[in-house]
Amino acid sequence: MIKKILKIFLGEWSHIFSTPRLLVVLFGIPIFIFAFYGSLMEKGVPTKLPVAILDQDKTPFSRQLGMMLNATSTIDLKNVNNELEGESSVRRNDSFAFIIIPKNFQRNIEKGNYTSLYCSYNGQYLLSGAIIFKSFQTVAQTFMAGIVLQTLEQKGLSSAEAMSSILPINADIHILYNPYTSYSYYLSIAFIPMALQIMAMIMSIYTFGLVLKQNRGLELLNQAGGNIYIAIIGKILPYTIIFFSFGFLMNCLLFYKIGTPFRGSFIGVNILFFVLILICHSIALFIVSITTSFRTALTIGGDYTALAFSFAGYTFPALGMNQFIQYLCYIFPYTSYMRFMVDYGVRGVIFSHAQKIYLIIFAVFSLFGVIGIPLYHKKLKKGHYDV
Repeated sequence: MIKKILKIFLGEWSHIFSTPRLLVVLFGIPIFIFAFYGSLMEKGVPTKLPVAILDQDKTPFSRQLGMMLNATSTIDLKNVNNELEGESSVRRNDSFAFIIIPKNFQRNIEKGNYTSLYCSYNGQYLLSGAIIFKSFQTVAQTFMAGIVLQTLEQKGLSSAEAMSSILPINADIHILYNPYTSYSYYLSIAFIPMALQIMAMIMSIYTFGLVLKQNRGLELLNQAGGNIYIAIIGKILPYTIIFFSFGFLMNCLLFYKIGTPFRGSFIGVNILFFVLILICHSIALFIVSITTSFRTALTIGGDYTALAFSFAGYTFPALGMNQFIQYLCYIFPYTSYMRFMVDYGVRGVIFSHAQKIYLIIFAVFSLFGVIGIPLYHKKLKKGHYDV
């Protein structure tokens, strides 16, 4: 039995290394994924985003506000001459936002009259817009607090009394799990495994379906001595090793190179990714077994895994989704993997009620492979796809 598995196993390795395009897909793309996502947000958050500013007041107060805005790490101001020029800059994507300091800005502040600052940002870019708006609000509030503080001190209040008047309640805020609010930590842990699970699914379908496309199903079954389990294990094992190795490198990159906060066990997160790879194999086997053509199987597998991120509720909270969608998201193994990974790896939660549910879902997905085994056996006996 071991000799037969080894023969098929070595034959698959020979096929991999004798097919240049397969080598590029299996090794070149994952390396590119690591390099791309590893450097996508190397600094953690976007910095010095271009913002247009129109200073209609041109007073010391307005210039001070402009310097405070430009001093932030996220805003890079450029002056415009009128509103039309500023709005056009945003429409052309030369700027992510447009800030207006109105006329009589300083005079209204000194007289205690109500005054407004205007900030328009491009809502199509959610990340950049949110960052700019947050920085704008922080600077505007700090600037006004400084003006009020100075005024109160001139009236005879001490610095402590003036500060307590401005901020009667001092909030002591602690950010959990991602204290640096790094988008690199937040996004890389989701994007890299997402890309790898798409590849694992497609390559699993490729290896199970190619023998049927090439009318070599009966040949594979004969090599396995008629044992379907030997045929499946020998055929898929090289890809299991390849993707598990990339999963190990991925976790090294995430938790040691990028520095994603980590409170779990390194062995545990690697076992979790190994389980995801096995589930991808199981679902791929099932898809190949119920489809009538190689192209159809690849299309279904690619579409299925590509949709997983949208339904995982990672960038948009699942609780904000429709109740039906909240349950529908569990038809993708990536959802359970990602939530288990965040709970266990980042938060350090060990075997909560939710994690037990994720394990049950993994077990359910593995049943697809069990169902697919006899169906695939019939296809191998036939030797090829129906069309």
